[in-house]
Amino acid sequence: NGDESLSPENIKVNDLTDDVFNFIYRKGFPLPSNTAIPSETLEKMKAEFRYWYPMDLRVSGKDLIPNHLTMALYNHAAIWEDEPELWPRGYYTNGFVMVDAEKMSKSKGNFLTLLETINMYSADAT
Repeated sequence: NGDESLSPENIKVNDLTDDVFNFIYRKGFPLPSNTAIPSETLEKMKAEFRYWYPMDLRVSGKDLIPNHLTMALYNHAAIWEDEPELWPRGYYTNGFVMVDAEKMSKSKGNFLTLLETINMYSADAT
């Protein structure tokens, strides 16, 4: 929401420069020298990103393939061209599958991964 008072490290929006983002998210960029953000905070932010990435699974509806999912692929391939290990490990598109005669949807709470489905119903379920 842009409220800087909510920043846990008191980071100001204007301190989030390209150099800061490159250091946090990209390999081989130096610690920025022209920022008010303490180096310990930047190192922590980089470590947290590296811990949580890559995402294991990107899930979306089939109607979003032409925009959200495609752009997610393009963005990851462009930003981490030299680090494909940071690209999402899997994409799952729902809207093709019915669960208990209803369209599978995260918002309905009836979302299942393929492995969960096999474990619950067997690989032979139809």
